[in-house]
Amino acid sequence: MGEGFDRRRVCLVGLIAGGHSGVPRYAARLTQELDRVAGDYPQLSLSLLTTAAGAEAVGARSIAVDVVAGKSRRVNAGPGRLLLEHALVRRRTADLFHYFDVTGPVLAPRRRFVATVHDTAFVHGYAPRSSAYKRRLYPWALARASALVAVSQFAKDEAVRYFGAEPAKIEVVHSGPGLFSGDAGTAPGPGRDESPFLLYVGNLGGNKNLPFLVRSFSRADVPARLVLAGRARGGLDALRQAIDAAPSRDRIELRSEVPDGELERLYRSAVALVLPSVYEGFGFTALEAMTRGCPVLASDIPALREVSGSGALLLPLGDEAAWAEAMRRVVGDEGVRADLRARGAATVARYSWETTARGVLDVLARAADAQRPR
Repeated sequence: MGEGFDRRRVCLVGLIAGGHSGVPRYAARLTQELDRVAGDYPQLSLSLLTTAAGAEAVGARSIAVDVVAGKSRRVNAGPGRLLLEHALVRRRTADLFHYFDVTGPVLAPRRRFVATVHDTAFVHGYAPRSSAYKRRLYPWALARASALVAVSQFAKDEAVRYFGAEPAKIEVVHSGPGLFSGDAGTAPGPGRDESPFLLYVGNLGGNKNLPFLVRSFSRADVPARLVLAGRARGGLDALRQAIDAAPSRDRIELRSEVPDGELERLYRSAVALVLPSVYEGFGFTALEAMTRGCPVLASDIPALREVSGSGALLLPLGDEAAWAEAMRRVVGDEGVRADLRARGAATVARYSWETTARGVLDVLARAADAQRPR
């Protein structure tokens, strides 16, 4: 850097890093990669505002870490963290603040910031009641942000359609190929999953369409089990009722709060991943499965079509017969599985967290540069 080079200070607001749900894991994984490549952006001086749990999850080596003092080591991604987040940002000095979801410095509205759009699930009714605050926060943040990162073209389109976000200031930066740190090169170890099984991974909520999956699995009548691994959210009662009513209920397993090591083994041992979602903003689990050589059956919906492409067998939403037949084919035909594994490997090769980090840093650099005197 030449004499007088003016580095722009960018504060990454990562209080949620260190949590176990999707956005907190995204924040931690992306920040790890930002930390690795930030040296290639000498015009930016990055810092991370986070909790002790977030600092541990990220393990930054080059980014300065500002650990929030307090009793709680972890901050959830819900509305409870907003006042804390806004109060802390108000007391920090930076040229630009970067948020890992759709929020912003509400208590310091003149601060410049970049926000991240993952989805608008709550608009469609696929979010807990605690997400009601987003109906007021999203329009404010999307309008006030200096720039926006969208994790998919679909997420961008949703922000424009439902909140009137300005398309020109939204940059699509696809996420990397997964949110957990399992070793994709490790062969499956011993465990209780020796018999064939189909796997679902994700929240056990309404937008995931799991009662439909249970009915389709029963209709398929394949010589395999169905393992549903995820975190309990709204819709669990409907899922349990569907399982209780299913002829195949003895071959359906619910596993909650699955550790990363077990999830790694499940992906690598499964006959296929089945992802029947009615709504996704990106679709991390499809890419996680492809990375580990697991064939993917997925709903033909915009985000999964965009992200998975030809790497997955895309199936009509709500068509039990089509899903049942696809399960029969993937369980019964190694040729089908081999073809999906090859297609998945080709698809997932297009994604990397380094590409994501550089894309985000490009957005931050442009937003920060827009403040410079001309």
